[in-house]
Amino acid sequence: PGSSYSLVDRKSDKHNQQTLHSFQLSRIIEFQTSRPAFYYLIMKAAVRKGLLGTCLSFVQDYTKPAFYPEKQKNDVLVKVHAAAINPVDYKLPGFVAGKVVGLDFCGTVEAVGSNVEKQQQHYSDTIRVGDLVYGQANQGSLAEYTTAPAKSIAKYKKKAPATTDDNNNNWKATELASLPVAYQSALQCLKKGNIIVGNNNNKEEEESQSSNNNTNNNKSVLVIGASGGCGMAGLQLCKSTPSVSRVVAICSGNNAQLVKDTGATEVVDYTNEKELTAFFQENVGKFDCVFDAATNSGGGEDYWKKSLPLLKDGNDGQYTSLNGSASKWTRAFWGKQKPRETLIICDQNTADLELIVEMLDKSGDRPLTQIMPFTEEGFEEAFQLLKSRRARGKIVLQIV
Repeated sequence: PGSSYSLVDRKSDKHNQQTLHSFQLSRIIEFQTSRPAFYYLIMKAAVRKGLLGTCLSFVQDYTKPAFYPEKQKNDVLVKVHAAAINPVDYKLPGFVAGKVVGLDFCGTVEAVGSNVEKQQQHYSDTIRVGDLVYGQANQGSLAEYTTAPAKSIAKYKKKAPATTDDNNNNWKATELASLPVAYQSALQCLKKGNIIVGNNNNKEEEESQSSNNNTNNNKSVLVIGASGGCGMAGLQLCKSTPSVSRVVAICSGNNAQLVKDTGATEVVDYTNEKELTAFFQENVGKFDCVFDAATNSGGGEDYWKKSLPLLKDGNDGQYTSLNGSASKWTRAFWGKQKPRETLIICDQNTADLELIVEMLDKSGDRPLTQIMPFTEEGFEEAFQLLKSRRARGKIVLQIV
C-alpha cells in the first residue's frame, strides 16, 4: 500500500534478470566455441553438496579444472570419454574425496605437465597431447574434464586388427574406464596371494612368487562376492593365469552361469545357508588364496574369520580383502597386518594398468559393463543400481 511498485513491475524485473542470465550464458558458450578446449569455462559434472559433501548431484555449469603445466608438473589435463563408479564414490564425504565425484576414467590428453616427460623417461613411449589414457583422476572423473597424476594412468596403444574382419581387437573407452579401481585392486590381491607375478616393485618378493609359481601349477583361488565389479575382475585375471586350475566363486545362485562364463570352475550360492556351511566345512586347507570382495561391503557380510581355515598350511595360503572392520583398517594404515591376512589398499600405478590390459588381451576377455548416459537421469540410475548391490560387473557413464 502506498507504493507505486506493482506486481507487474516485479514480474518485469524477474523477466529482465532471466534474460540477462540467458545472455551471459550465451556469451560464455560463444566464448567457449571460439576457443580451444584448453580454455573452456564450464562443464557437466557430478558433484558433492551439503555441509559434509555427502549429497551427490548432477550439474550443467561446474567450473572446468584450471591447469597450469608449470605448477601441475606431474599431472595431465584430460577430456573424459567414460567414467566408472565405485561404492567409495558415495560412501566418502566431500572433505575426504573432493568436490567432483568419481575416480576411474578413460579420456584424451589435452595438456601435459612440464615434468611428465622426464618422469616417464623409463617408458619407451611417454604420454603426450592427443593420447588415449586410462587410470585414476585426482579431481574427480564424473565430469567432462579432469586432471590426473601421470604415475596413476597408462597410455592405451591401439592394436592392429588380427584380420580385416576383426572389430573386437581394440578396447572401448568404457572398458578401459572399468579397470583402475576394480581390476587393480583384484590384481594386487592376487599378487599378494602369490597367484600372479609381474611388474612388481619389490624384486625379492617377485622372485619368491616366481619360484612358487614354477613349483605349483595347480593353484586354487576362492573369490567371495564374485558377481560384482571387483569379483568379476578377480575371476577374469585368474582365468588368464595358467597356474590356476580351480576358481571357486561365492555369489547368488542367480549369477551362477554369469560367473562360470567369466572364469569360475565352481559356484557356491551364499543364499543357500546349508550349501554355504557345507562348503566351508569341506574345504579346510585347500586354497592358495582367498580374495574377499564382499566383507564389510554394506550388507552385513563378514567372511574374514571363517575364511582363514580354508588356507593351505604354512606360509603358502593368503587371505586378501578389499574391506574390513575399523581395527583391520587401523592395522593396514600402521603396517601391522598379520602375515597371512591382508587388507589391500590399492596402489594406483602405470605398470599394473598395463599388465591388466596385457593379461586380458591374452585371454580375450573384456570387463562386463553396464553403460549409462551422462545425464541427470543416467547419473541417478547408475548410483541407484550401485547402492542396490545388484549390479553385474562395472557401472560406467558415457561422458563424451
